[in-house]
Amino acid sequence: MTEPQSHSEHQIDAEQLRQIFAQHGLRTTRQRESVYRALCACGEHPTAEQLLALVHQIDPEVSQATVYNTLDTLVECGLANRIPSTVSGGACRYDADTGEHVHMVLKDGRILDVPLDLSQRLIDAVPTELLDELSQRLGVSCSGIKIELSGG
Repeated sequence: MTEPQSHSEHQIDAEQLRQIFAQHGLRTTRQRESVYRALCACGEHPTAEQLLALVHQIDPEVSQATVYNTLDTLVECGLANRIPSTVSGGACRYDADTGEHVHMVLKDGRILDVPLDLSQRLIDAVPTELLDELSQRLGVSCSGIKIELSGG
């Protein structure tokens, strides 16, 4: 499948950030930089509200609307994933790691990344023939796999 695209494992300097944004067709703004840096640096999968609190540590002038709009933009251009809540009416969470990997969703709403080696083993365990049959029966092509495990 696809190679993981994680920028969260290291600190992104200003030049790298400009290049990443340019590669994804985004104009670089101070607010976008602050939101993306906070999302990449976050070891968890924050809600927009949690991310706003993190962004305010970097740039207290960024508004709630800017965080929501920036998250929408990051998701649309492929720099972040939106993870829907498993609870009705619950807040979405966000992930700067756009590569295929497995999530463990805990009862308290937290989402943990399954270690990459185990994620890859789980993803690789899905037979290609099964994906081909799925594509054939539904009349659409499978472009990736997202696996979500539930835990306590």
